Amino acid sequence: MKKFVSILFAATLLVTMSCGKGKEAKEEEEGTDDQALQTATTATGGTAAAPATAPAAAAVSADAATITGTVKLAAAAPAMPTLQMSADPYCASQHANAPAKDEEVVAGPGGELENVFVYIKQINGNFPAPSAPVVIDQHGCQYHPHVLALQVGQPLQIKNSDAALHNIHALPVVNPQFNEGQPVQGMVSTKKFEKAEITPFKVKCDVHGWMKAWMAVMPHPFYSISQANGTFTIANLPPGNYTLVAWHEKYGSKEQQITVAAKESKTVAFTF
Repeated sequence: MKKFVSILFAATLLVTMSCGKGKEAKEEEEGTDDQALQTATTATGGTAAAPATAPAAAAVSADAATITGTVKLAAAAPAMPTLQMSADPYCASQHANAPAKDEEVVAGPGGELENVFVYIKQINGNFPAPSAPVVIDQHGCQYHPHVLALQVGQPLQIKNSDAALHNIHALPVVNPQFNEGQPVQGMVSTKKFEKAEITPFKVKCDVHGWMKAWMAVMPHPFYSISQANGTFTIANLPPGNYTLVAWHEKYGSKEQQITVAAKESKTVAFTF
């Protein structure tokens, strides 16, 4: 009997240890799952932050071509009116030293035209969206940049750098419109567009009527926006025959037919 009790006790102890180990293993597994879910929720939350490191650059073809160019005005640039911000003292205070001008036409002393959206009209291929977001910032009660583009599926971060209420009212034609308020300085919202809209659509603020910007959603990465000196660059372009389009919010669109060979760098010019 004594021997039987000892054997029974040993068996009970072994079962208890095994069950306890199983419970700990289960808890460890559940903890891992919970952590993974929490990470996914943070990554897809309403307030998104820019990635800490830039994503790996797309592979550059050994035959890639490059288009560089300039955009100019043939005549003197029209004078742009001063934006009347007196209705909002905060906005007015942000431009006390230099009143803000309407950005419909921004040109340099030699007619160099800024904010012209230049892009390849059509190209075959599959071009995955970058994971790095494109940012539009509400700063000084104006949109920065004034003209922007991103790819289908690429994150768009909408930021409010002002200590004032803004709302961003996007007016796409193909994608759903949205109108989102941002009452707190530092707020960031993230949007994505699921369909291409090559012709830029208007973005406005319903709180401040002078605020406007233009945005395009592209099916490929072969586009650029002219800088203050009127220059633009479209890189990593496969060799081929293309239609190159330059779009401006006031002057409309111009097209050029262009052929680029493997590894070729070609320069073009647009005049409005």
